[in-house]
Amino acid sequence: MKRRTFLSSAAVAPAALAAPTIARAQAQHNWKLVTSVPRGLPGPGVSAQRWAERITQISEGAINVQVFGAGELVAPFATQEAVESGTAEVYHGSGTWFSGRDIAHAFFTAAPFGLTYDEMHAWMYFGGGQELLDEFTNDRGLKIFIGGGSGVQTAGWFKREITSLDDLQGLNFRAAGLYGEVLRKLGVNPTSIPPGDIFAALQAGTLDGAEWVGPSNDLAFGLQNVAGYMYAPSPVEIYGGIEFGIGMEAWEALTDSQRLMVETITEAEANKSSADTFHANLAAFDRLRSNPDLTIAEFPDDVWDGIETACAEVIEEVKETSDFHRRFVDAYYDYVRQATGYKQFYDTGFMVRRQTSSCDTKGGPAAGRVRPRPKDTSS
Repeated sequence: MKRRTFLSSAAVAPAALAAPTIARAQAQHNWKLVTSVPRGLPGPGVSAQRWAERITQISEGAINVQVFGAGELVAPFATQEAVESGTAEVYHGSGTWFSGRDIAHAFFTAAPFGLTYDEMHAWMYFGGGQELLDEFTNDRGLKIFIGGGSGVQTAGWFKREITSLDDLQGLNFRAAGLYGEVLRKLGVNPTSIPPGDIFAALQAGTLDGAEWVGPSNDLAFGLQNVAGYMYAPSPVEIYGGIEFGIGMEAWEALTDSQRLMVETITEAEANKSSADTFHANLAAFDRLRSNPDLTIAEFPDDVWDGIETACAEVIEEVKETSDFHRRFVDAYYDYVRQATGYKQFYDTGFMVRRQTSSCDTKGGPAAGRVRPRPKDTSS
């Protein structure tokens, strides 16, 4: 009798032990995702929606993600705080837009002469970047993953030509994060406003210029209709990244397999959104440079010289903030230095050769109306 009781208990034990896991796996997770960009905006808006739909579909509805565009649930730049406070479970936005809380956050989006999107992904996934991001934000109740980058962005759209460093003095210019701090040292008045407000501010004259993203996003916003001068490349908006930040409580409520699923989908989205933006930029750039009313150019040499000096000063100021900031910045630029050395040997020479390769029977891309950087004749 005792043996039968023991066997009966033993038979029940595995099911009893498994019950909490089964219950946890069957739990319904309803997530609100708040994004800082307008719903369905080409590029980042589409990316947020695609991420939400894939999480919902692949989890078979166990994790149901509802997307709220900029301003629909919370203010565009209040999305990160909304997750920290429990108003939403996920935010989608640029680390640059949250850099007023801590400037180090901007490095995961845009850093002076920083990592390109392929380099950034390598650093985050394999070079220690994710671990530093976790150290930086986990204590604030956030689990953040990069969600893709636009690549090197436009330096800015201006209503009048920039022929020298003097032309930047006193301009009201839309820029955030580290780029804003660099421009401030050059005499610019940087202001951070939500993406959806850029066109109206330029049109009304509240802004003299603005940076947004790059050809496809800038074209979608119609910036060419309110600013006749486009300067590229940007010295700071290099990765041009966006991120998905999940509240730690929501993250830890998932099973191990669900967390793996979310992380895998986010990595896939980082790659897909980066490729999407690059592909869209090709056609958009062709459209912009065929516009007879638009001047496309590089900044003059003295502007670049001023930017380089200002960048060095800003980076030193960030490093002096704390021991973590110094360790973080040193790790970031160690990877920049390593990537630069590698690409200088492998990529730079190849790109020069590819431009003149006879493999392209049509003779390579047309120069269009792109104007090279003006020569410095001051000496």
